[in-house]
Amino acid sequence: MADEYERAADEVRKLFQERGGKILEDLTASILGEKIECDETKEALSHFASYWRDLVRPSLVSLACEAVGGDPSVVAPIGKSLSLLSGATDVHDDIIDRTMTKEKRNTVLGGFGGDIALLAGDALIFKGFAEFFEGLMKLEIPPEKKSAVVRAVKELYFEMCDGEALELRFRARTDVEPEEYLRVVRKKAADIEALTRVGAMLGGGSEEQTKTLGEYGRLLGMIVLLRNDLEDLLNFDAVDSRITNESLPLPILYALKNDEKKAGILAILKNGEVKGAEAERLLKLVSEAGGLDKLWEMFRGLKAQANKKVGNKKIFKTILEATVPESPEI
Repeated sequence: MADEYERAADEVRKLFQERGGKILEDLTASILGEKIECDETKEALSHFASYWRDLVRPSLVSLACEAVGGDPSVVAPIGKSLSLLSGATDVHDDIIDRTMTKEKRNTVLGGFGGDIALLAGDALIFKGFAEFFEGLMKLEIPPEKKSAVVRAVKELYFEMCDGEALELRFRARTDVEPEEYLRVVRKKAADIEALTRVGAMLGGGSEEQTKTLGEYGRLLGMIVLLRNDLEDLLNFDAVDSRITNESLPLPILYALKNDEKKAGILAILKNGEVKGAEAERLLKLVSEAGGLDKLWEMFRGLKAQANKKVGNKKIFKTILEATVPESPEI
């Protein structure tokens, strides 16, 4: 199983580099080429460009376009613009969640403060939408198809933002029902659905093909978000921030339904700082309470649904193999 996961991950990394590498270079050059008088904002955007290595979004737009018989090269500007928009939401999410560091580096918020981070995120939104419309106008497709693409992006991003706003209600709460949390996760996954749906639309896909690839993207997005939950829980130095500033990861919500383990878990959560040994003890309790087993059940279900959507399209199945994580040994 581990070998299959590694093979799939390696194949997908290479494919995404081929599909998205040049687009990412163009994105970085585009950001750095903007004329900005404020040194702090210029430095903040430069810092963002130094770590925003998003190969996933332009690659998924390209693959969805190709899957329905379209020319993936013509949608590169659209993939680039959607990556810019996603980067903007990432900067703003860090402000909301008070995330100062990620992967041992400062976020824009951590390096430049809230005001500059907010403005840098705004700049990325304006730039992303400008490039989205410029790219769309150059495509030789009917005006009504362009309008349909714009509506799809607007509606899906609004749904994602709605999910983010609803999640604020879960901050530091221990009484959130797993089903309620999963409903919000599904909304937030609209970001990934936008990529596969728009790629299929621009590739000339039928209504059924577009719907199917869009649903695949939604399920893939949910897997990605739940994988982040797992990674946050396994990171003994970072889980404290997730508990304090964001919603509890899904495995903890599941574990809190276990009457035998609930008191011990709540004691750790309400005891202040949860790092190091305390975070390790929390993970052990969550595992014993069945929280991780429930998460793996969810992964398997989402993966099975997504596989049905793409039939014999091997690369989309391989992406799923590379995205569903290996089960950790506790």
